[in-house]
This record gives sequence, structure tokens and C-alpha cells, in this order.
Amino acid sequence: MADSVLEIEIAGEALRLFAERALLWPRQRTLVVADVHLGKAQHFREAGIALPRGGTEHDLERLDRLIKASGATRLLVLGDLLHAGARDAPWRAAWQAWRARHPTLSVELVGGNHDRALRAAPELARTLGLHLHGALLHAPPFVFVHDVDDAVAVDVAGYRLGGHLHPVVRLPGLPRLPAFVFAHDAGLLPAFTAFAGGLPIAPSPSVRLYPCAPGAVVALPAG
Repeated sequence: MADSVLEIEIAGEALRLFAERALLWPRQRTLVVADVHLGKAQHFREAGIALPRGGTEHDLERLDRLIKASGATRLLVLGDLLHAGARDAPWRAAWQAWRARHPTLSVELVGGNHDRALRAAPELARTLGLHLHGALLHAPPFVFVHDVDDAVAVDVAGYRLGGHLHPVVRLPGLPRLPAFVFAHDAGLLPAFTAFAGGLPIAPSPSVRLYPCAPGAVVALPAG
């Protein structure tokens, strides 16, 4: 996995971008992901849309590899860990097995718009082995949120990091690629789940784009 990592600097901090759509803050040994959407495919199947099974297990296996490769002691999810309800959801057995494999890992969640079930039932979050932070986590020099636009009105100084929009880029001759996006005051992580749509982001002088190609993170020249 070493070949799939790119080191950059944001707000004076060294960060590592993984092609598996995760970010590592080495100084805090914190692995950051956004938009995991546990159970999303199951939710669509229940709505009558035919989708293959195993998406949640596949995403959790990717997290296994990332935790091992990064040496992280903390996993921070920037919203939308869930996709729909959590009680009696089929994905819960896979999550609990995954959580048992990482008993010392701190798993923390900044709430997103799909995490209503957890906000409404904190005891459920504890059952899942989660620590809830509410709408933001201030960890200088960063402000971790789900939607970076929602944090503009909050009087907390720091570089905003979030998800929510599922950013992607389109390159000639290639399918759309999930991408990290960094502007001067805020950055976006790609959706971690493999089952996600996306908002196309065009290269421009005001943003730095890092598409996640298979096995590599690519730095695009400024548009």
C-alpha cells in the first residue's frame, strides 16, 4: 500500500492521502474518512433496486488494510457513517465483527445528515463502539465537519475538512475518479464507500485536486 500514498502539507501539517480514499494525520495517528454509508446497498435492495451483496464487508476490509498500513490508533469519520436506520440492520453483524478486530482503536464520528439514528439514540452509538462529537470537532489547526459550508457560520477558527459532496474528477479516457479537493480555507474528502455517486470538480487555480486512481493518488496541475 506504500505506493498508494501521497504526502502533502495543509495548514502547516503533514498529511498522507491514500488511494483507498482516506487521509492520515500522522502527528495525531488519526485516520480520517468520510461518507462510509454502511448498509447503503441493502437499503437500495429493499427499495427494489438490484445490487450485489457484500458492499459493507468490502468497505470494512478496506478499513482493515488502511489501519494496518497507517498505524493509526484513531479512526475519525466525517459524517454519514450510516446510510439509513441502524436497529436490526443487516450490516450490524459485519460492523460488530470488524469492531471486535480493533478493540483498542478509538472510532469517532462527526455527525452527518444520514446519522440521525445515532444522534437520536446515543446508547446505540455506544453499542456500536462509537464516540460522537456532534456537528464538528475542533482540533487545531483543523475543524472537522461533515459539510464544510455548514461550518462557515460557526465562530471557530481553523482549516475545515469535511465530506458530504462525494467529489470526483473526470479525466480523458478514464472513468470518473474519487478525489481529494483542497481550497485555501477548506478541503473535501472523497466518499469512502465504493457505492457512491459524486459531484464533478473541475481543475481551477483556486483548488488542488488529488484523484484516487487504482493504486495511486495523483496530483493534478492547477487548472
